[in-house]
Amino acid sequence: MISYVYDGSFEGLLCCIFEIYSTKKSPISISAQQYHQINLLEEAFTVITNEDQAARVLAGVDERTKGEAASMIYKMFLSELPAIEMTIYHFIQVIIKSNNSTILENFANPYILQAAQIQKMIHREVHRMHAFVRFQKNSSGVFYAAVTPDFNVLPLIADHFERRYADQAWIIFDTKRDYGLHYNLRQTTFITLDDPILNECSAVLQMSDTEKAYQTLWASYFQSVNIAARKNVKLHLRHMPKRYWKYLIEKHPLK
Repeated sequence: MISYVYDGSFEGLLCCIFEIYSTKKSPISISAQQYHQINLLEEAFTVITNEDQAARVLAGVDERTKGEAASMIYKMFLSELPAIEMTIYHFIQVIIKSNNSTILENFANPYILQAAQIQKMIHREVHRMHAFVRFQKNSSGVFYAAVTPDFNVLPLIADHFERRYADQAWIIFDTKRDYGLHYNLRQTTFITLDDPILNECSAVLQMSDTEKAYQTLWASYFQSVNIAARKNVKLHLRHMPKRYWKYLIEKHPLK
């Protein structure tokens, strides 16, 4: 029984897949180094990340699916669901075995169906991030937004916010995963907790007077358009789930 261990990166996982097909040794599990638990009954094999090998895996699945599978695999990886590595392995295995360009339409296959369901979940989370991110302008002029998405979707929302807020510097920080996006009016980069720009932003986290005024205005508007007689809590929660309320200004009116 072989257990493959990788460095936790997307490229590292793809290298595990490459190694499996190169050695023809099927895995009992695939896990990131930080989550791997030693089992005396298994043989653990640590895979070294190689970008060329990772690219070959993506090229191979895309060649068999008209360029669609690689994107799905990446979104599955970002879901961070339990045992997602083995799910991805089985998904790739189905694609390679079938060698059929329409395989992604075969929802009778449990792995194809599961991949499609995960992709739908990711797309829904991305859409909600587009709708529920709330920026706050601090005294240094940087717009800051904290988020806690269910899935690791920050890599999928950067383009949207870069296009929509191209004229202002902003940071979107995932407090659940301790990393974020920083747009400096030229490009968007990933930042971590120890990044100087984040430390600088935290040091001057006090809101500007203009920001306080806008927040008060927005909270007031939200309350004024609410018609008590037409209150529908169930519908409201469906469109704005409660887990997103933590950072929504309209849900925390200023005193």
